[in-house]
Amino acid sequence: MRQLVLVGFALLAASGPLRSTSAPATVAAIRTSAQSRTTYLAHARIWRDPGTLSPSELLEGPARTFPYTAEQATSEAGIACTYAKPGREMGGNSAKFECRTPEGRVLRLKYWDLEARTGNREAFATVAASRLMWALGFDTLPAMSLTVRCDRCPENPHAGTGAPRARRYAGMLEGAVPGPAILSGGNFAQGWSWLELDKAIRSLPAGPERASQRTHFDALALLGVLMEHGDRKPEQQSLYCGGTVDTAAGDARDMSGRPILFEHPGASACPAPAVAIVDAGATFGGAGHTSSETTAKMNLPEWQKKPVFVKSTGGECHGDLVVSLAAGHDGEGNPAISEEGRVFLLEQLHRLTPDHVRAIFRAARVDLLQPRNAHDSPDSDHAIEDWASAFQDKVRQIDAQRCQPAR
Repeated sequence: MRQLVLVGFALLAASGPLRSTSAPATVAAIRTSAQSRTTYLAHARIWRDPGTLSPSELLEGPARTFPYTAEQATSEAGIACTYAKPGREMGGNSAKFECRTPEGRVLRLKYWDLEARTGNREAFATVAASRLMWALGFDTLPAMSLTVRCDRCPENPHAGTGAPRARRYAGMLEGAVPGPAILSGGNFAQGWSWLELDKAIRSLPAGPERASQRTHFDALALLGVLMEHGDRKPEQQSLYCGGTVDTAAGDARDMSGRPILFEHPGASACPAPAVAIVDAGATFGGAGHTSSETTAKMNLPEWQKKPVFVKSTGGECHGDLVVSLAAGHDGEGNPAISEEGRVFLLEQLHRLTPDHVRAIFRAARVDLLQPRNAHDSPDSDHAIEDWASAFQDKVRQIDAQRCQPAR
């Protein structure tokens, strides 16, 4: 049997320097004051109607997002690339490496060795999470599963050691953040904490907007519980501009080779702020303080045994979610859920038929997580049905619960 390895990767694009002092047509980020950023956060779009998506669309992925169709990406021939850099030179501890396609695309790869059963399970979870969030109307980075043929890949691509040869992989291609980030400092990974967004919404005056923002925030928090998304440190989330940036509202400057718009005091460069989850890889397992590679990412037994709600004799609802130590208190573990948020998420979940749910897990190719040996092969349909059944059980738990209204 040929060795098969699972990888996850993202397209890398070089950011060219700003060529003039005038405002650019596009910017990498908007830099504003801390107070203005909080205002953007309070009004940011959390949910939008995704429209009617068919199971086949969920399986294929968002249109005009990736350079390959799902059929091309998962074909036996796969996508060709050449090994370029070991993961030990890329920072972080997870197994990874870089390779380059004949067209010049640089692919950052996180890989999983199905024979040795080591590597990064996020390549499965990211696809499943992105398809589910897309179907429900919440922003995240789109992701696609695919097969890769890597030329000159060493035996240990993370360390860059061992004899190089052509190797086959199955993996994940991830899209980019949909718009320029909105920052209040020089940290491009500033993101936002769940407590920060919660407080920003509470600062809004009582009325329809605050009620709507609270409903959508609680629905997103409950979805995070359903997916067991516990790695909720700020850099896993993004505040970005979802509309056309008004470049006349600031001054363009070059920072670290990136065009940044420094917003004028009192001005508003973004007409449509939005929030997104930009890293949903540690999901569909059992969230914990350390986001364990073994248990916290695409682990069906661990996910099945996690209840959606904390047991309580009172009227308040709290999602049962342990957040990572890196997220801490600001990650809002065991988040409070309002009845409006519960009902809203349930309405979105009820839009998914069994075929939609199967398409989500089929797109993630969860069958590749099953053990392999020389005498058997994974049962794709059986694995997908197991995941779909576990998903429907989570939905039933949300349906059976009753919570207190938002305050």
